[in-house]
Amino acid sequence: MKRLLTILLTLSLLLSLAACGSKKSASGAADPDDSVTSQEPETGNSQPDTTDEQPDSTDEPEETQPAEQEPAEDNQAQPEKEPEKAPEKQPEKQPEKKPVSKPAQKPIQEKPVEKPAEKPAEPAAPAQPTETVPAASGDALSILTAVWNTYNDDEKFPVAEDAPISMDISSIDNISYLLTFPAEDAALIDGAASLTHMMNLNTFTCGAFHAVSTQDAAKLADDLHTAIADKHWMCGFPDKMVIVTLDQTVISLYGHEDLINTFRDKLQAAYPSAAIAYEEAIS
Repeated sequence: MKRLLTILLTLSLLLSLAACGSKKSASGAADPDDSVTSQEPETGNSQPDTTDEQPDSTDEPEETQPAEQEPAEDNQAQPEKEPEKAPEKQPEKQPEKKPVSKPAQKPIQEKPVEKPAEKPAEPAAPAQPTETVPAASGDALSILTAVWNTYNDDEKFPVAEDAPISMDISSIDNISYLLTFPAEDAALIDGAASLTHMMNLNTFTCGAFHAVSTQDAAKLADDLHTAIADKHWMCGFPDKMVIVTLDQTVISLYGHEDLINTFRDKLQAAYPSAAIAYEEAIS
């Protein structure tokens, strides 16, 4: 709009200037003095002045085209109109993708695992007494352990260490005190074991001694019989004693009669070759 107004003002100014020039040329043509002076002959020169004959280019009126009068509204400055903002293009809405619904999968039904038919539990076989294998002649502890294992719960009684134990033959005084072993026969043995009552040695005492030789075993049996028979008892005294020989092993027993008889029977059942050297009451 500013550019258009500037052009219109410029055209109006040019038209005004052109109109003023045409009025001057019209007044010059009507002046008589100019025409008289142009017709007087020059005295000094026979040739006519060619310059006077040529018409003045300024005398001819300029052909002016009438200016197109624009409406007054164009001359007046119109208030600038704010350029209309082009309507913002709204982003085209893309069609919403509808989630494709998958057909619901049917749960796979697991077939129940067929459990194998349980067999009825077989009744437990009654506990059988442990078969005892005769121990080697040099293992006094194994002989006592084998006999003790044949006892059932009703037959067992409280014993030291709850089982037969091995004895240290280097401590001969200890063996002599606990088992009434003749200390002078220490050189005749190479191993010893014991099974004694927990509360009172006079109730049950059993000693197993492995002799170096068969002759030493026979002598050891006699010496044990003498040592037990001649012992001075304290806190009561045992009912009976039994001396058994098994190859090179000598086993001495003394205590309550029923306990001594039970052990004797189990020893002979486990070792049929066991021979009773002495069996008598203690008075």
